[in-house]
Amino acid sequence: MEENITLVFQGFLNLTAKEKLRLVESINEYFDSNQRESIRAAWDEKFAALRLGAPDKKCKCCGK
Repeated sequence: MEENITLVFQGFLNLTAKEKLRLVESINEYFDSNQRESIRAAWDEKFAALRLGAPDKKCKCCGK
């Protein structure tokens, strides 16, 4: 688990200040909500739409 946290935190540090703020806002929204399933479903949908592995799409966490 420690490796996962390190990887994700490295990605967080690679974000711009506005991206960091938006991420923290989204996390707070998730933890403050009683409807986490719908929030999770919306973010799962956004994640599925990403073109992971595309040549012009690099991971902010690991750079690959």
